[in-house]
Amino acid sequence: MSTDAIARAVAAVLRAPNVQVESHARGGNSRVYIVSVDGRRLAVKQYFRHQSDERDRLHAERSFLEFAAAAGIRSVPRVVAFDPERGIGVYEYIAGRPLVATDITAGRVREAARFFLDLNGYRRAAQSLPPASEACFTIAAHLDLVDGRVARLHTIPEPQAQRFVASLSRRWQDIRAGIASRAEALDAAFERCVSPSDFGFHNALLRDSGELCFLDFEYAGWDDPAKMVCDFFAHPGLPVPHEHFGEFAATTMAFSTHAAALQARARALLPLFQLKWCCIMMNEFVPEAAERRRFANPQADEAAAKRRQLDKAGRLLESIG
Repeated sequence: MSTDAIARAVAAVLRAPNVQVESHARGGNSRVYIVSVDGRRLAVKQYFRHQSDERDRLHAERSFLEFAAAAGIRSVPRVVAFDPERGIGVYEYIAGRPLVATDITAGRVREAARFFLDLNGYRRAAQSLPPASEACFTIAAHLDLVDGRVARLHTIPEPQAQRFVASLSRRWQDIRAGIASRAEALDAAFERCVSPSDFGFHNALLRDSGELCFLDFEYAGWDDPAKMVCDFFAHPGLPVPHEHFGEFAATTMAFSTHAAALQARARALLPLFQLKWCCIMMNEFVPEAAERRRFANPQADEAAAKRRQLDKAGRLLESIG
């Protein structure tokens, strides 16, 4: 949609005659706008839709935020309105700034852990939430998922990317064999969780009050708690130092009576998720994923993005222990 079309859509869903689009922020998967409605600022997301992508991003985010509001959690935006036909959601505008590396202290990591615990302290009321995007509840499912991502990368035609994919594939076989040999033990004590998904400081703002507000729940839902822990540390957007892994895993897994087993599961699966993020960073080379990026940020330099992501993926692959 154009900015004029967004203004008209928001005016229709809010039944407000005066809507002005103030700015258009770049997103990873959706288009994000800041609008003014009778002097009130709101955030609007236009969600990516494509026949090759069956995710209902609007439903996932709206459901999660409504659940969090019912649980009394104030560290997320409130849902103002939504329009499934147009694929837009209207949310509370959060005044704050993105975090930088120096903001990631032990205290902030504990704040993130408390957010997860607050969500799962109320999880009996979350039965209507959908499974998270790419939710996996067994070790076999995790292995199959990464198998598919690695196989998809073999279709990339660029020679430089092909060389990287060959190296990644060899590393994956080593990681896969080690995890597969422990699958039965790692699955023995399992409990699912309510996961923010794509959870980390890259999807947070620091409010003027000094508190964090967490954002972007298009992929949220029921999932493996080990995946939440591993993604928190493996996501390349704003990396969390590994020195916090033990405390974060111990704190967050305390929601479960199987806390020790879930901590062990997270430690065992960390290399899998690090390699999975290598695959995700290579999405710039995969046609359907690249189309989603173009939707969210039409002005992006695709060639530069490919070089940047290939370099990042290479560094992450080298760092996997």
